[in-house]
Amino acid sequence: MGKPKQNTYLLQVDDLDVPVKIYKERRNSIRASLGKKHAILRLPLFLNKKEEKAQIDRFYLWLKDKILIEDRFRKRFETKSIHDGHQFTLYDRTFTVKLVESNNVGHSGKYLGDDTIQIKLAKDADGTSAYREISVLISRVVAKVYLPIITRRVFAINDQYFNKNIKSVRLKYNTSNWGSCSSSSNINLSTRLLFAPIEVQDYVIIHELAHLIEMNHSHRFWKIVSDIMPDYKNAEKWLKVNGHECDF
Repeated sequence: MGKPKQNTYLLQVDDLDVPVKIYKERRNSIRASLGKKHAILRLPLFLNKKEEKAQIDRFYLWLKDKILIEDRFRKRFETKSIHDGHQFTLYDRTFTVKLVESNNVGHSGKYLGDDTIQIKLAKDADGTSAYREISVLISRVVAKVYLPIITRRVFAINDQYFNKNIKSVRLKYNTSNWGSCSSSSNINLSTRLLFAPIEVQDYVIIHELAHLIEMNHSHRFWKIVSDIMPDYKNAEKWLKVNGHECDF
């Protein structure tokens, strides 16, 4: 079976330029969805040009309703930037980002103390075009500050409920998931999780530690999670609703 035909372009919705992917593939139904970086429309191959245009028009109206009604979708596609003096709060500490120009080829980040993070930007770079790179650098600095705290929390929960061997705990900037557990007993958590309430952080930690027993999402796995945290679905809901705001 051949690969589905795909077109990618920007669709202006209200005041936003939304990246859109339209797939034409062997299917009987029409499906619209919102990914983390694109709005996606999947169309059957058998549609003629008139039917295809009608479905794209419907898709536009659907997308407009989604973005205008639900703020979390609008924020997903807004142009983001980090400026000198940008601040964010983790736990009870407010960090300030200091942007300085550098003659270096790449960007770099450093913790200066007093809750100040210095980001050296390569010459001619700005906080909008380098947003993602700056976020990663800030994340790396924050990871060094908070890794001891998170590591103690992971081991405390492990000692209380699991008593399993943990090889390492790592904090890294990850937008595809909130955490992971490797077969080598490494627990990886996203620095974005630091923006979540403690009980939500605990849920993700419990979720990953449960994988030390069940490396899957079977009924047995979810029973382990629910026995420890009966209301874990509240934490999942919080991440679904508020996760887009957990970023630097």
